Amino acid sequence: MTLTLDHLTNVDLPVIDDADVDAFFDMEDLWAIIVWNDDVTTFQTVIEAFVEIFNHSVERADQLAWTIHRTGKAVAAVRPKDEAEAAVRDLHRRKISASLARA
Repeated sequence: MTLTLDHLTNVDLPVIDDADVDAFFDMEDLWAIIVWNDDVTTFQTVIEAFVEIFNHSVERADQLAWTIHRTGKAVAAVRPKDEAEAAVRDLHRRKISASLARA
């Protein structure tokens, strides 16, 4: 199947100034949730956890699971500290190895 577009559409995305990005990160106490590879947890368990805990799409969760499998770890999400700590606890309850790092 071939997709043909009748016309081209330009989308002008807003440009965010570096100072605004820095200010955001200065105000928010953001933490990266790192999930580590192991030889026990199944892909299905990890994918389901990512969908349920982080509201990732199945496709995004699958990509992350493969990244973890290939490289040994991946940042599953970045959240404020209290949310990140709760997410790590939820992952640990599912026997998924996870830790936090300041974003």
